[in-house]
Amino acid sequence: MDNREYRAAVDAYGDMVYRIALNQTRSAADADDVTQTVFMRLYAKPPADAGGDRLKHWLIRVTANECKSLWRSAWRRRVSLQEVTDEHLPPAFDEPDHERLYDALAALPEKCRIVVHLFYFEGYGTREIAEVLGIREPTVRTRLTRARKLLRQQLKEAWDDDEQPEPVPSHDGRGTCPC
Repeated sequence: MDNREYRAAVDAYGDMVYRIALNQTRSAADADDVTQTVFMRLYAKPPADAGGDRLKHWLIRVTANECKSLWRSAWRRRVSLQEVTDEHLPPAFDEPDHERLYDALAALPEKCRIVVHLFYFEGYGTREIAEVLGIREPTVRTRLTRARKLLRQQLKEAWDDDEQPEPVPSHDGRGTCPC
């Protein structure tokens, strides 16, 4: 792979690799590190059959594996995510519902999170996801079903918490309105 091909690959797939890494690691700094590592691996030793979708599939697979490696590292086992979170960061979303959805997605198990991301955000079908991740297609469908069920439960609980009726003041200002 020459420099032009490498640059084209980074331009074409850099955002996708970063989104997957961010989805898996839930940290912008870690996502940057994973993205850099993935593209360093591409530059150092590109896949033999790096044409079209094969390169994209290879990048997704390597990104998922790098994220797993990051979580298996000795430092990650000793330090919890809450200990390294910067509390002074601004909210990531303007809408509270979007923040809840992101938190619900982040709470999914890693295996479900990657499948949901590839299906909904990258537009892959279950057969393609199975090929990319090296798992069977029924496994992909099972993980999607489980993820949807977990998301439904988490979001329903959050939605129900918000649905607490606020007392409406009466028209004369002496208490709450009975209607």
